[in-house]
Amino acid sequence: MKLKEIIITSNWEAVRKVFLHNYPSQKKAIIGYKNVYKKLRSKSPTISTMELFCDKGESILKGDEPFHDVYGIDGTKRDDGELEKFSLSLTSWSKWLGSSLSESILNNYTKKEIISHCLFDMTFHGFSESEIKKVKKELDISIKDSQDKIRYIIVSNFSFKTKWQHYFNVSDETWCSEIDTATIFKREEYALAILKTLNKGKNKSDIIVKITIKNKKRKVLKYFK
Repeated sequence: MKLKEIIITSNWEAVRKVFLHNYPSQKKAIIGYKNVYKKLRSKSPTISTMELFCDKGESILKGDEPFHDVYGIDGTKRDDGELEKFSLSLTSWSKWLGSSLSESILNNYTKKEIISHCLFDMTFHGFSESEIKKVKKELDISIKDSQDKIRYIIVSNFSFKTKWQHYFNVSDETWCSEIDTATIFKREEYALAILKTLNKGKNKSDIIVKITIKNKKRKVLKYFK
């Protein structure tokens, strides 16, 4: 049984009552959920190998609403052999609709509860797919950025004609001869801001160095004199 099947055979008023019972704090936003529900009823599902599960979690603080963790499993296994659980909050709604309902979720939740918990999770990042796509794009950029191995450090050359260099460590404001002791900056502009302060009133011998990091080792790519 697919999620689309139980949505198309349900009615909003019944779902609304169950939804507000589980998520009373969302009462002011209920129109948004209603609009999404209507879109789901008219939207066509896409083929998906994902199977939907839902587990009830413990409230973090006293008085918090019950926490229901909706996730998907498609048979992918982790390195330890256990099945991988996927968050679906950034998944397209058509793929949600095409996902199968696991025996576990059908045995532990009513169909209206399943719709309610899925509705809450699929709108976690917004009440439109354009909003969700925007969040996903920003997240993808952030992940790509975090995987970038390019970094910047500050170096003091006592003489550019010699090999002796000292690297700046911001935390204790010291210069050391080992490159691994240097404070690394993800953004060049951050390193430049510190460099500007260091060079103030001096001979401006301190410079920025562009490095890369691989297997925890730092390699100089370019000096900016």
